[in-house]
Amino acid sequence: MPSRHHGRRTISRFSFSLIAALFFVLSSSLAVGLAGALHQRSVAPPAGPMPKYLVLIVLDGAEPEYFHMGVTPHLEALRLAGIEYDQSFAGILESETPAGHATLSTGSTPAHDGMLGFNWVNGDNSTIHTFDPNVVRAGTVERIMQQAGAPTIASAFKQKYPKAKVVALSGHKYYAADPLGGPNADYIMYYAPDAHNHYVPTAIPGHVPPASVLDAPGLSTATTTLPPGGEDHLAMKLAVHTFQTIHQQITLINVPEFDWPLGHVYGGDPVKASYLMQSFDKDLGMLERAYAKAGVLDKTLFVITADHGMAPLKYQIPDQVLDGAVTKAGATSAETTYSTGGYIWLQNPAAAQTVANNVVAQHNAHIESVYYKVTTKRGDRFVRAGGLDIPPLVESANQYLLSSFAGGNSPDVVAMCMEDSAFVAQGAASWKGNHGGATWNSQHMPLLISGPGVVRGVTSASPARLEDIAPTVLTLMGASPRRMDGSVLADALAHPTGEQTQTQATLNLQLNPVVQALSAQSQGELSAEAASE
Repeated sequence: MPSRHHGRRTISRFSFSLIAALFFVLSSSLAVGLAGALHQRSVAPPAGPMPKYLVLIVLDGAEPEYFHMGVTPHLEALRLAGIEYDQSFAGILESETPAGHATLSTGSTPAHDGMLGFNWVNGDNSTIHTFDPNVVRAGTVERIMQQAGAPTIASAFKQKYPKAKVVALSGHKYYAADPLGGPNADYIMYYAPDAHNHYVPTAIPGHVPPASVLDAPGLSTATTTLPPGGEDHLAMKLAVHTFQTIHQQITLINVPEFDWPLGHVYGGDPVKASYLMQSFDKDLGMLERAYAKAGVLDKTLFVITADHGMAPLKYQIPDQVLDGAVTKAGATSAETTYSTGGYIWLQNPAAAQTVANNVVAQHNAHIESVYYKVTTKRGDRFVRAGGLDIPPLVESANQYLLSSFAGGNSPDVVAMCMEDSAFVAQGAASWKGNHGGATWNSQHMPLLISGPGVVRGVTSASPARLEDIAPTVLTLMGASPRRMDGSVLADALAHPTGEQTQTQATLNLQLNPVVQALSAQSQGELSAEAASE
C-alpha cells in the first residue's frame, strides 16, 4: 500500500513454549511427509532436464520470519527441494510495491526500468501516480517500462520460446500485477468490485484472457468483504483455473494480504501471520495438485519471495517535518511521499540543499540521515546534509541504495528514518507497519527457489536482491538474461559455470558489507530506543 502523498526488531517477536514447539515438530513432520509425495520426482538429483514452467509467487510485504511459522508442509517440501536465502533484500529505493514488482520482472533497478514507486515526477515535470487504477489501465506503467528499454521475464522467455504464454495476476493490486507481467505478458488480471459490488476478476486492457477464464464459476464473490486469507485464496484460485484453461508456461502471482492488512494494519501480528501462512500453504498445495494432474509438476520451477520488507512502527514523524522544510526554503514540492523514507521532488531543484538542511535543523530524533541530489555532467549523485552523523559503512550502504534510482526522475531530497519510524501523512496515522525506505526491516525479505536444476536443502547467506531473481530463473529455464542489472545466483544452480560462481563471489564482496551495515544499524537503533524507554 502507498503512504499518503501530496498531489500525496531485528529483535524477534515470535516465541513458542516447549509444548507448542514439540507439537509443531510432530505435526510438521507428518504434514511434510504427505506434501513430499507431490514432489518426489522434483526432489530427485537435479541432473535432469531444465524446468519448462515457472511459478513465481510474491507474498507482498512478507517478513522472512513468516516462512517459518505454522504448519506449512507444501512450503517445507519446496524448501527441502531447493535453496532459501536468509539475507536477501530488496536492494532498491523506493522499497514499494510497483517498484519491487518491476524489478522482479526486469531484473533491473528503478534507474533502468523507470518504475520508482507509487508517485514521482518525470524529467518533463509531469507527475506519475500508479495507485490510480485509471492510470495503470491506460497503459502508463507499460509505456514507462518500454521507454526505459528494460527487458522482462516475459520478453526474454518469449524471445527464446515464441509460442510461450505468460500470465500475471493479483488480488486487488493492479499496480503489482501490471509491472510484474510487463508489456509482453499475454494476460494480466486482478480483482475489483463490479457494478453490483461483487468481487470479480478483471484484466488490464490489452492483456484480457478468454472469457472462459474470467467468467468461470467460483472465481467471484457476492461481497467485497472477505475473511482473512480470502483475497489471497481468490488470487491463487484464479491462477489454478488459468493454468487449467491456458496451460501457460510462466505464472507470476502477487498475493496481497501479507502487506495489507497484515503488515500495515496489524504490524505483522504473529498469530495473524501464522494463520495467513497456513492458508497460503493450502493454496500452494492446490496449485501443485493442478500442475501434478497436468503431469508437469516435476518440470516446474517455484520461486516464492516478497517485493519489499515490512518495518513495525513505534514512532510517527509528522509530514510537516518535510513540508515545513520545503516552505521555509521558499520552495514548492511537486510531489512528496511519506514512508520509512521521505522523498521530495521540488519544482526548483536548486533549493534541494537548503531543504535538506532545513529537515536536519528540526533535530527529529527519528531521522537517521538526509540527502540532496546534485546533478553534474557525470550524472546525479546524492550528498548527505551535515549535522547527522552515521557510521561510514552505513553511509556506503545508503549510497548503494540511493544509486538504485539515481537519474533524471529521482527525488531531489531523501530523508531516511530510523528503524521502527516513518513519515506519516493524514490517513496513515494508525498504521503499525510500513516500508519504502532504507532500513533493514524495510529491505529484508524472504526468498525460496526450488525445482529442477536447483540445489537441494540449502540455506544461503548470500545477499540476494530482487534484481537477481529474473536472471536466475531465466538461466535455469534456458533463456538469456541479457541487459539486466542483476546477476545469476550461482549458488542456487546445481551446475553453475565457473564464471557464474566467480561473478557471484565478487558481487558478494560488495554486497555483504551493505547487508551487514543495514542490519547492524537496525540492531543498534532498536537497542538504543529500548534503553531510553
